[in-house]
Amino acid sequence: MDVTVTQVGPGVHHARAKHVSWVLMTEGSAVTVVDTGYPGDRQRLFRSLERIGRTATDIAGVVLTHGHPDHIGSAEHLRTTHHIPVWTHRDEAPNACGEQIEQVSEATMLRMAWRPDVIQWLFDVLRLRATRVERTGALELFTDGPLDLPGRPVVVPTPGHTSGHCSVHLPERGVLLTGDALVTGHALAPVAGPQLLPDFFHLDATQARASLEQLRILAADVVVPGHGPVFVGAPARAVELALAG
Repeated sequence: MDVTVTQVGPGVHHARAKHVSWVLMTEGSAVTVVDTGYPGDRQRLFRSLERIGRTATDIAGVVLTHGHPDHIGSAEHLRTTHHIPVWTHRDEAPNACGEQIEQVSEATMLRMAWRPDVIQWLFDVLRLRATRVERTGALELFTDGPLDLPGRPVVVPTPGHTSGHCSVHLPERGVLLTGDALVTGHALAPVAGPQLLPDFFHLDATQARASLEQLRILAADVVVPGHGPVFVGAPARAVELALAG
């Protein structure tokens, strides 16, 4: 599957590959990239930039919602090759750098390998080089609030999926980026629509559910998850549906 790029708000573009997505926010000629897909999505990332008339040299910064392989796949490449700063929450830095890995274990996935959907997903993510992700080096750290980057992203901590998972609010553009705090689909999810990922994907599933309350109160017209299509509607409605699932 190639990458599809859809404008979801003023200067906000949702780039969606088969198993994960990232967001490109423009302000003039400059771009902020939120997440970068799997390592095997690198050329798709570059094509998504081309489709909005930009290149890697236009990227002012990369913001990571969290440090899983399907979100940091090209972050270190962009930092070292193109000298682009990579931003993450202070509590997420150990995971992003590989000092303290917080992700579903291989043993857990192997116990589920009797499921055809799990087998297919594992095959796909291996082809996307999930096990060979290049962990990030030097990072710019934040805690919450606005960042001085194109698109004026406002960081909203939503821990639970990982220790320092964050969502990104674009209040001036009516868009909320939820990373993996709230998704609308996944290869291992039986239904579509706003939902939490299966519990085994979370460091703390109880905290992940509680963090959704941070999103409920935000004003936006579109919710953009890290997995699945965009949800057109208020975050409060997306949270309501996710918690009811």
